[in-house]
Amino acid sequence: MANLLILMLVAILWFFLLVSGVYMIATRKEHSDRSRLFFGIFSLVSSYALLQKMFFMLRAEEIQDYYYVLSFREICFGLLCRYLFTLYPVEVARPNWLSARHIYGGFVCLTAIVGLYGLLFHFHETPLHTFNDLLLNIDKPDVVARLLMLCLMFPYEFVWTIYYDKKHSSAGQPWLRRTTFVVSLIVVMFIGNMLTRSVAWRSLHAIIYLIYPLYVLYIELFVRIPVPQMPQLPSKPAPQVQVSSTTNGNSAGHTSELQRKVRQVVEEEELWREPDLLLNDLVRAVSSNRTYVTQAIQDMGYTGFKEYINNLRVNYIRQRLQEPEHERIQDLFFEAGYRSRGAAWRNFTAIAGCPPTIFEEQAQNK
Repeated sequence: MANLLILMLVAILWFFLLVSGVYMIATRKEHSDRSRLFFGIFSLVSSYALLQKMFFMLRAEEIQDYYYVLSFREICFGLLCRYLFTLYPVEVARPNWLSARHIYGGFVCLTAIVGLYGLLFHFHETPLHTFNDLLLNIDKPDVVARLLMLCLMFPYEFVWTIYYDKKHSSAGQPWLRRTTFVVSLIVVMFIGNMLTRSVAWRSLHAIIYLIYPLYVLYIELFVRIPVPQMPQLPSKPAPQVQVSSTTNGNSAGHTSELQRKVRQVVEEEELWREPDLLLNDLVRAVSSNRTYVTQAIQDMGYTGFKEYINNLRVNYIRQRLQEPEHERIQDLFFEAGYRSRGAAWRNFTAIAGCPPTIFEEQAQNK
């Protein structure tokens, strides 16, 4: 019964990977980077591997007979999917950084590893049915070789942070952390599955593997802002933000030295465009502390740091939308420093009093 449940999970996973792969490749031109193309290829290759797995499982007299610990075939497919797995987040973190030399180099390395195993052992593998079999045969060269191949699967997602280009990436640090966690979890589940073949490890691996394409589809459909496809028009500074009625009455002539520094760094040097901008970044830029900087922002008429930055971003978008020729709304979101469609839309509506599409229509009709 448990093994039939595994077969059902694999079938569901195959279906979702196939659908997500076809969708990603069909809509790949919506982004100027190749992230959707890479994820689509990964999904289709994974769905093919799962289709093979279902075929062998259905042909086996007992489904359990299909499973072997440290299966060479599955380790090879795992390494391939692992490599394809990595292309998507790297492309999102640093758009168009991956060259053909990088991509082909990875495939050459994988081919060399598989070829070396075949050269040394003629693709022979000692059958291992349980973890105890693995321990009893740990001294055999082919078992050691497969263990070393499995070691290549260990999580190394932290390297994505090295290539993260926050100014040009269409994803923020929260996306990077979540994706790193989910992919690392899938890899750990795969390693546990390869070493034990227990029902628990297989189920967890299938479930988490199912969650990931759904998570990516959600991000692509509702969260991530596409990297602008067309060359950006000449950038303009954010217009002076009208201080709301919450101002404490301080006049411009009595602006403190700290307020002057904050305005210089944020508005003149356009720090507000930084996608992952935090209060601590501003504090370091003006060589002060959180309390004084927050007080300076409040003295300018804002409730806090976030309202100040969002007002600058929204007013920049409003200014551009009033021009006869301007970029798409999503491209303006990207230019202004937003990396979430929901956050950009919500802040614009709250500050401007209407959604950006209505504001654009009203501006063009004037």
